[in-house]
Amino acid sequence: RRQRQMCIRDRLYLTGLHLEQYRHATYSATDYYQEAIRRDPIDVRNNNAMGLWLIRKGQFAKAEPYLRQAVKTLTERNPNPYDGEPLYNLGLSLKYQGKTEEAYDFFYKACWNAAWQDAGYYSLAQLSVARGDWEEALYEIDKSLVRNWHNLRGRHLKATILRHLGRKEDALSCLLYTSDAADDK
Repeated sequence: RRQRQMCIRDRLYLTGLHLEQYRHATYSATDYYQEAIRRDPIDVRNNNAMGLWLIRKGQFAKAEPYLRQAVKTLTERNPNPYDGEPLYNLGLSLKYQGKTEEAYDFFYKACWNAAWQDAGYYSLAQLSVARGDWEEALYEIDKSLVRNWHNLRGRHLKATILRHLGRKEDALSCLLYTSDAADDK
């Protein structure tokens, strides 16, 4: 019976994901995510998908409980889970609600997972810039760019940070290199 429930839950998740990806006009992805959550309230993928869907709709407070459940389940037996996406998404939800200190912690935790390091460190750098902690922001944006040098927003953020640190020549060269890289595409 448990195996059958997992198969159904997986199918509900994959159907919802398909509907989101192809923007189906007559079916709602959230109906499938919600049904999967009704059947298994602690399911990580469906809670994460529902939370992310709500973030995309600007409903950050409504997204938070889904994402908290996904993170709770994901970290129940492993404090450093294989997938950092729910951690990152919870950080986004919190950031958009103005809960920046808590968001910082979740972004940082998401960086444990290699797949989320560039996005996680980029978001950390943004929060450090907002606090005026320019040295920490430079460290974080450098960590982000190690994972994804082609992130033009990240390179522009680095130039801004360098300018605020009084390193105008470094900032200018970062911008010139960014401009050249964009021209090559």
